Amino acid sequence: MITLYHYVHCPFCVRVRMALGYLKVPYSSIVVPYDDEKTPLDLCQKKMLPIVKLEEGKAQNESLEIIEKVDEENQLQMDLLKNDKKVKEVTDLLDRFGKPIHNLCMPYWIWTPEFDPSSREYFQTKKEKKRGPFNELIQNKEKFIKELGPLMTELLSDLKPYYKSPVMTILDIMIASHLWGLYVFPEYQFKNEIHAYLQDIKKQCSFDYHRDFFSDEKEVRF
Repeated sequence: MITLYHYVHCPFCVRVRMALGYLKVPYSSIVVPYDDEKTPLDLCQKKMLPIVKLEEGKAQNESLEIIEKVDEENQLQMDLLKNDKKVKEVTDLLDRFGKPIHNLCMPYWIWTPEFDPSSREYFQTKKEKKRGPFNELIQNKEKFIKELGPLMTELLSDLKPYYKSPVMTILDIMIASHLWGLYVFPEYQFKNEIHAYLQDIKKQCSFDYHRDFFSDEKEVRF
């Protein structure tokens, strides 16, 4: 069984969790404290998650490379990532989503069970260097919510019912994993169609965002 080292809030980690669920690949789940630098450095010489430790003992990071490794039958159409135009479309969209989502959600993520006082302080200190004080982000929440409006409208226009496709692909997992953190922000409501889209992906991926908070069982099976 492979072992997944991850942060619960991290969209790139959520991406791998969703893919493993869709592919029905069992894994052992290890949530790494955000201030634990030693574990990722020991595994991959870089403080970056997700990391998967494969059954043969080799550790691998980079979320899409992990998914490509485990998707042996190309069920998620990983070959789409060889199309530079499609990749640029999705990554540009995610980049534009990223700023308002992270500005809204980071001040709330740190109060979930994922963080203890030490990891909360580490995370907040690190992220405030780029984004500014969290209390100011919260004061500007209406601005960030407004920025999400046209992005959601743009996404909705591309759902056929999945992202530019009649069937679910890796591109949907890339999008859904970035949007999922918004469910933690108490004052944001998705458009009904976007919510239905995300819940459909959740169902197909057997995904439970809070699973590690409510279960002592480290092995995840489908």
